[in-house]
Amino acid sequence: MGLVGNNNEEKIWNFLFNKIGNAYGVAGLMGNLYAESGLRPNNLQDTYNTKFNMDDETYTNWTDNGKYSGFIHDLAGYGLAQWTFWSRKQRLYEYAKS
Repeated sequence: MGLVGNNNEEKIWNFLFNKIGNAYGVAGLMGNLYAESGLRPNNLQDTYNTKFNMDDETYTNWTDNGKYSGFIHDLAGYGLAQWTFWSRKQRLYEYAKS
Protein backbone atom coordinates (compact mmCIF):
# COMPACT_ATOMS: atom_id res chain seq x y z
CA MET A 1 0.00 0.00 0.00
CA GLY A 2 1.27 3.48 -0.81
CA LEU A 3 1.34 6.47 1.49
CA VAL A 4 -1.77 8.04 -0.05
CA GLY A 5 -5.40 7.07 0.34
CA ASN A 6 -5.49 5.34 3.73
CA ASN A 7 -7.67 7.04 6.34
CA ASN A 8 -5.03 6.50 9.06
CA GLU A 9 -2.45 8.11 6.82
CA GLU A 10 -4.61 11.18 6.28
CA LYS A 11 -5.31 11.52 10.01
CA ILE A 12 -1.64 11.13 10.86
CA TRP A 13 -0.60 13.62 8.17
CA ASN A 14 -3.12 16.23 9.35
CA PHE A 15 -2.20 15.78 13.02
CA LEU A 16 1.53 16.07 12.36
CA PHE A 17 1.16 18.95 9.93
CA ASN A 18 -0.85 20.89 12.53
CA LYS A 19 1.98 20.30 15.03
CA ILE A 20 5.00 20.70 12.73
CA GLY A 21 3.69 22.98 9.98
CA ASN A 22 6.23 21.78 7.43
CA ALA A 23 5.31 19.26 4.74
CA TYR A 24 8.92 18.08 4.35
CA GLY A 25 9.23 17.41 8.07
CA VAL A 26 5.91 15.60 8.15
CA ALA A 27 6.85 13.51 5.11
CA GLY A 28 10.15 12.52 6.72
CA LEU A 29 8.50 11.56 10.00
CA MET A 30 5.73 9.67 8.24
CA GLY A 31 8.31 7.80 6.17
CA ASN A 32 9.98 6.64 9.38
CA LEU A 33 6.65 5.67 10.96
CA TYR A 34 5.71 3.81 7.79
CA ALA A 35 8.95 1.82 7.98
CA GLU A 36 8.30 1.05 11.65
CA SER A 37 4.63 0.11 11.58
CA GLY A 38 3.12 0.57 8.13
CA LEU A 39 1.26 3.49 9.79
CA ARG A 40 -0.88 0.99 11.69
CA PRO A 41 -1.41 2.28 15.24
CA ASN A 42 -2.06 -1.22 16.61
CA ASN A 43 0.97 -2.84 14.95
CA LEU A 44 2.74 -5.50 16.99
CA GLN A 45 6.37 -6.06 15.98
CA ASP A 46 6.34 -8.80 13.36
CA THR A 47 8.73 -11.15 15.18
CA TYR A 48 6.44 -11.05 18.22
CA ASN A 49 3.37 -12.00 16.17
CA THR A 50 5.07 -15.37 15.79
CA LYS A 51 6.61 -15.48 19.28
CA PHE A 52 3.26 -14.72 20.98
CA ASN A 53 1.19 -16.52 18.34
CA MET A 54 -1.04 -13.42 18.10
CA ASP A 55 -1.95 -11.03 15.32
CA ASP A 56 -2.07 -7.27 15.90
CA GLU A 57 -5.79 -7.22 16.68
CA THR A 58 -5.61 -10.09 19.18
CA TYR A 59 -2.63 -8.56 20.99
CA THR A 60 -4.41 -5.22 21.22
CA ASN A 61 -7.76 -6.67 22.28
CA TRP A 62 -6.24 -9.01 24.87
CA THR A 63 -4.19 -6.14 26.30
CA ASP A 64 -7.23 -3.85 26.40
CA ASN A 65 -9.48 -6.38 28.13
CA GLY A 66 -6.86 -7.66 30.59
CA LYS A 67 -6.47 -11.14 29.10
CA TYR A 68 -2.81 -10.32 28.35
CA SER A 69 -1.01 -8.52 31.18
CA GLY A 70 2.54 -8.48 29.81
CA PHE A 71 2.19 -5.47 27.51
CA ILE A 72 4.34 -3.01 29.46
CA HIS A 73 7.34 -5.29 30.07
CA ASP A 74 7.25 -7.78 27.15
CA LEU A 75 9.84 -5.84 25.04
CA ALA A 76 7.68 -6.20 21.91
CA GLY A 77 7.58 -3.18 19.64
CA TYR A 78 4.09 -1.72 19.45
CA GLY A 79 2.25 1.12 17.80
CA LEU A 80 3.19 3.64 15.15
CA ALA A 81 6.72 4.10 16.47
CA GLN A 82 7.19 0.47 17.64
CA TRP A 83 7.98 1.44 21.22
CA THR A 84 9.66 -1.29 23.24
CA PHE A 85 10.90 0.46 26.38
CA TRP A 86 8.59 -0.18 29.35
CA SER A 87 8.07 3.45 30.41
CA ARG A 88 6.95 4.51 26.93
CA LYS A 89 4.63 1.52 26.64
CA GLN A 90 3.24 2.22 30.10
CA ARG A 91 2.45 5.84 29.16
CA LEU A 92 0.92 4.71 25.86
CA TYR A 93 -1.21 2.16 27.73
CA GLU A 94 -2.32 4.74 30.31
CA TYR A 95 -3.15 7.25 27.59
CA ALA A 96 -5.20 4.68 25.67
CA LYS A 97 -7.08 3.71 28.81
CA SER A 98 -7.92 7.35 29.72
